[in-house]
Amino acid sequence: MNIKLHQNKIFDTAVIAVDIFLVLLSSKLSERVLRWPMDENALEAVSISLFIATICYVCCIIFMLYTYEFYTKTIRAKFENLLSVAITVLISTFLTVIVQFVFSSKLKPAPVLFFLLMPVFLFVFIASFKMILLYIEKKIEGSLKLLVIESKDVENSLAKKIKYSYLDLYESWYVLIDVNDQGEIDSLINETFKEYESIFISPDIPVGLRDSLISKAVEQNKTIYLLPDFYGINIMNNETVQFDDTPALKIKPYGLSKMQRFIKRAFDIVVSLTGLLIALPIFVVVPIMIKLDSKGPVIYKQPRVTRDQKDFNVYKFRTMHEDAEKYTGAVLATENDPRITKVGRLLRSMRIDELPQLLNILLSHMSVVGPRPERTVFVEQYLKTVENYDKRFFVKAGLTGLAQVYARYDTSVDDKVLYDLIYIRDYSFFKDIKIVLLTVKTVFVRENAKGVQEKPWDKNDGMSV
Repeated sequence: MNIKLHQNKIFDTAVIAVDIFLVLLSSKLSERVLRWPMDENALEAVSISLFIATICYVCCIIFMLYTYEFYTKTIRAKFENLLSVAITVLISTFLTVIVQFVFSSKLKPAPVLFFLLMPVFLFVFIASFKMILLYIEKKIEGSLKLLVIESKDVENSLAKKIKYSYLDLYESWYVLIDVNDQGEIDSLINETFKEYESIFISPDIPVGLRDSLISKAVEQNKTIYLLPDFYGINIMNNETVQFDDTPALKIKPYGLSKMQRFIKRAFDIVVSLTGLLIALPIFVVVPIMIKLDSKGPVIYKQPRVTRDQKDFNVYKFRTMHEDAEKYTGAVLATENDPRITKVGRLLRSMRIDELPQLLNILLSHMSVVGPRPERTVFVEQYLKTVENYDKRFFVKAGLTGLAQVYARYDTSVDDKVLYDLIYIRDYSFFKDIKIVLLTVKTVFVRENAKGVQEKPWDKNDGMSV
């Protein structure tokens, strides 16, 4: 599980400088090793190529580490930390080799041995640095206690989730208060507040009380966390304008401009065509595996909803037994779902079942990045029960998206909608590239592909003020 907290520009700049140094050190060590099988003249002939390769590595490594949020205070599981570094090194090596190929007609390319040594040195140095850095950060900052404040009048599942996710980092607890009892509120502010450095205020706390809690937390110099609502999302990064001598916030129209749609469509065409070409062997092998494993069609078509709430048929490799919903109706897949075939479980774990959606993208039904294409029956339900659910249809549904890479399969619909709304409000071409690269890592993180499951929380956990 990831916990993203905050950014510190001075600290992040220092970390970037160390990362650049490690790339340069890896290059120098690789060049040293090359001196053994190569004489000085041969090494001199490829010196310019080695220099270009090193510069490419520096640019790619820093870009990839930025994409994987190593320059944001993010706490990861050790496996995910190492996985992110490994993917960073592999993609950087691939791109650097392509650059070498482009210049091969004008310059003698760097030896193959260089591109075998560099990834090894890079992974060892950078992975070690990131693990040591995580240890040092936790030691320097010490114990940062988080208090989650929730109302007694609602189910406290959100408070539990916040508490348990933060426990991966530091100490946390939550309190349930009677929002109408001034005595409880005073006790919370005057006594309980003192024990914690950070405060998370649930959205179910009434606005007036929430403002009071924020004011008191500011007075006591505490870090404050709030769950964004549609209003909060819309005022993110907005421009300040002036009417005579009166300042105001300018909120731009929600959705994408015509130019943004044009750029997004061009990106979709390039990515889908490239993806179909690369995945061609998979489109040959997987149908054979599906046919040998179970009866039924290879490609599964299902009605989904995209921009402007238009219906289309999404294409996927079939992962369930034929007529899987004949007796159950439309239900979400669960962990260890008996309807999923053996081959289907493998395809789902590696996200290979989603590849036919590249055809949907090429046909303009979908986009590479966007909200998850939901089934019609669920859309009808969510439109009635989930606030602002209709706003996610300002863009096309996507093969991947902000919710797909940061949330899990069993993340609540409300939280996924928040991710979708943030993506639409804060869209940029470079953010799409970042999400695509994050998706590469997500494929290897098992928990994101699991079905719906019960939360292992004790119903009696927590405390009342």
